[in-house]
Amino acid sequence: MVAAVGYLMVSTWRFYSFKDIDFSSRHPFRLIILFGALIAGLWFFSKPVLFGVALLYTFSGVFWRLQWIFRRRKQPRPPTYKEASQTS
Repeated sequence: MVAAVGYLMVSTWRFYSFKDIDFSSRHPFRLIILFGALIAGLWFFSKPVLFGVALLYTFSGVFWRLQWIFRRRKQPRPPTYKEASQTS
């Protein structure tokens, strides 16, 4: 597990950075309840909840990378220069 996390730290795999969250706009009630439950979980069960959040964040980055790899394979390849110049 340490080797896998170490690889992810030095790799170029992208993880969500939370920079686009807008706290000044309105949020649904469910999101407020979720944040409250997360804070309560951190307050009462800090070690397991922090470990779970870290695992969830790690697996989300791996999941999005694998999804990108499989989605990229399904797209058709662009035409070569020779093929593109013949159609013009």
